[in-house]
Amino acid sequence: MNPLHVESIYEGMLNELRRVNNFSLSTVIDFSSSISIILKTLDELQKLVIANPFIDDETEIYFFKYIKPKFHSWQVYIIELHHVISMIPISTDQVIKKYYLHELKVINRFFKRYALYYQYYLADDNSKDADYFLSRNLKDLPPELKLTNKQDNYTSSLDLLFAKFKAYEMLRDCFVGKIKKLDKKKDLDALESELIKQRRWWSGNKIELVELAYGLYHSKRINGGKAELGEIISWLENSLNIDLGQSYRMYIDISRRKLVSHTKFLDEMQFTLVNHIQNGFGNKHHRKNQ
Repeated sequence: MNPLHVESIYEGMLNELRRVNNFSLSTVIDFSSSISIILKTLDELQKLVIANPFIDDETEIYFFKYIKPKFHSWQVYIIELHHVISMIPISTDQVIKKYYLHELKVINRFFKRYALYYQYYLADDNSKDADYFLSRNLKDLPPELKLTNKQDNYTSSLDLLFAKFKAYEMLRDCFVGKIKKLDKKKDLDALESELIKQRRWWSGNKIELVELAYGLYHSKRINGGKAELGEIISWLENSLNIDLGQSYRMYIDISRRKLVSHTKFLDEMQFTLVNHIQNGFGNKHHRKNQ
């Protein structure tokens, strides 16, 4: 059996699963297609084994210990993930987080139930590989641990259990990732709430702010003069917590002024700044030089 060919089959299966779901494979979008892809791949793998019989015990052990579980784990993973995702409560983020935490406890209980074999899996032990991963020794395993009734040369005592170990590890990582996203979202919501509290607000008239917006736009001082008028208005709205939805109408009112300056607010800004410099900062500077 060509290892490169086996890896090519595996990568092809993953690419197909990503195509019908999302790239990270953390959500099952098309369950039916996903299972069909996996079953088709498992069938292809089995036909490959039948066409290329194991040349020795070492080759057979390697297949049932590493290769078949790697493929089969995706069937377990997709089925379990689909079940968990479809049962997510429609509620708050906190309730959803508790739901995922409960599922993590279910996974941990599975690992504890088969703790002896899970430790063998984690340690990559090989002392009992002949008992666990040779098809001819399937009968040697206690009946309660025979996770399959399929009595043929394509089954060993622990290949399905090892597939489940891999699948549950993927599920565990997936759920931990979703919990972290919920916690991050909670932190971002809290930060957004705090920023809203600290946000500056406009205490003048809206028409004055529109006058400022048009002044900034036509003086081309934002983004090297490339900022659009709408962008400047949106920036002022977000920064000062105000709605300038009628900005154009207010601009028309500004342009129709007869008795006051078209730039009344900007003129006022200029006056108050000059007055401050002359009567405030200017006096301080004068006293300092005395």
